[in-house]
Amino acid sequence: MPVKSWRTTTLAAIDSIQQQTLGDFEFLIVGQEDTNSLEERLPSDPRIRCIARNQPGIVGALNTGLSAARGQWLARMDDDDLALPTRLDTQLHFLESNRAVQLSGAVVRLIDQHGQRGLVGAGNKRYESWLNSLVTPESIYKACFIENPLPHPTLFAHRDTWQRLKGYRDGDWPEDLDLVLRAWQMGLQMGKPDDTLLEWREHETRLTWQDTRYRREAFIQLKANIASQAQSGFGLDKGRPVWLCGTGRNARYWFDALLANNVTVNGFVDLDRPGARQHKRHRPVITYSDLWQQRSDAFIVTAFSDPAARKALRAEFDQRGLAVYQDYLLGG
Repeated sequence: MPVKSWRTTTLAAIDSIQQQTLGDFEFLIVGQEDTNSLEERLPSDPRIRCIARNQPGIVGALNTGLSAARGQWLARMDDDDLALPTRLDTQLHFLESNRAVQLSGAVVRLIDQHGQRGLVGAGNKRYESWLNSLVTPESIYKACFIENPLPHPTLFAHRDTWQRLKGYRDGDWPEDLDLVLRAWQMGLQMGKPDDTLLEWREHETRLTWQDTRYRREAFIQLKANIASQAQSGFGLDKGRPVWLCGTGRNARYWFDALLANNVTVNGFVDLDRPGARQHKRHRPVITYSDLWQQRSDAFIVTAFSDPAARKALRAEFDQRGLAVYQDYLLGG
């Protein structure tokens, strides 16, 4: 658990791990270079070990923890969240009982800054519902390019899996989605137990809202980079062109990111409606009827975040016999 500085939620997060039904663990608290003030605040517990990160930033702290951990099973935790008492026990049993699954996440319950539900907005509740619907390896596999299907502070895996992934990569991208997309690219199966195991705190000071690496454009740049690599198997590295479904901000980000990775983008696809634009980024904007006539073997990327539109288009893809990751990806 990285701790940049002590805050009002830190002690509660630590206590939630101390109270786990699985009690045989080592709890690594990863502080910055000077850990004296942090150690003074920690509860007395022989299972807690405070160490200083050996590289700067959140990625440096995470990789420090991974390299220093002595256990065979390694779990992530954040200092503003609350692990429910059976979290570690349940995830360990889940992975030991499902040997094909190498990386576990968990079902979460969003809470506000006060630890309640009162300030959790409707949009976040919809996101929670979508996220918690993804528990099977198949559903997680299909959702990896929409949003990160595994909440970062719930990750749990054998140390061999962490070593295979080579830990976290530092860059101008969200480190958690990068890890999950690399796991997807390697063909690792990911899953979740059915139980709610973490209370995930939503508040304005979360790193997600403060760091530019978590801006929408950075997410899409990362997805486009992974999609364009030969290991992903989409053929984009061999000149296979792309049609982008959507004409909004996400489509613009996808277009720019794909071009930066030397991918050919034929154009954009939009609904046949009055006033629809004819060109975007100097590429044609066609209708879906035109797409089915002009597509040939081009790869399709959906570039919008509206769940209803994505669901409708996926139904259209299924009806036409298109296969996810062979013919299209849901790009968010």
